[in-house]
Amino acid sequence: MRATDRRYDAGTRRAERWLNEVGEEFRHARLRLALTQQEVGDAAHIDRADYSRIERGKLAHLSIARACRIAAVLGLELWIRAFPGGTSIRDAGHAQRLRKLLACVGEPLSFRLEVPLPANGERHEVRAWDAMLTGLCERTAIEFEARLYDLQAQLRRFQLKLRDDPVDHLLVVVADTRANRRALSEFGDLLVDLPRVRTDTVLKTLREGRHPPTGLILLHAPQPKTKPL
Repeated sequence: MRATDRRYDAGTRRAERWLNEVGEEFRHARLRLALTQQEVGDAAHIDRADYSRIERGKLAHLSIARACRIAAVLGLELWIRAFPGGTSIRDAGHAQRLRKLLACVGEPLSFRLEVPLPANGERHEVRAWDAMLTGLCERTAIEFEARLYDLQAQLRRFQLKLRDDPVDHLLVVVADTRANRRALSEFGDLLVDLPRVRTDTVLKTLREGRHPPTGLILLHAPQPKTKPL
């Protein structure tokens, strides 16, 4: 089975679980309000039979708009968010660059991948650092960006992570592509707190077992080894 097929199946299973969970929430809210399925369906402009299937998690084509209308009728608020989780079909280049970088980490430093941020009160924390260097009583968080598509928003995301998990250093690794170089050239003035750092300097620092400075580096994917003729 191809990786894309596995991810498709994983997405289907998650959708089925979400349909069951939201259907159960709707059912409990309706019973709490002493409403019939017909009354909820009429108020949400939905056929009663379709609404019945929604409560049972059996309406596979339930749209976000329709679910939000039902929630409003039942006095609920439906929130839809997307969080990093699992792997995407474009993670191969990401993994190659991270391996290239982390292969340079020397003692006494060590590293871990996908390090969750600490829990924040009762809210379930789903964010994670792409990698974390530890040692010498310090921590360096590593984030990888394949494409700089909205530098301001991406920078804000780093800042929020630092607010909730104030590490000693932050190293942002950006894929060395023509588009990313152009984005840095045009909008580099936004990176006051995240200065450009020479890639060879960072790799040398890691080999020496020291934490790199906070900053941003450009990194090529490793070149495939060619077999001798």
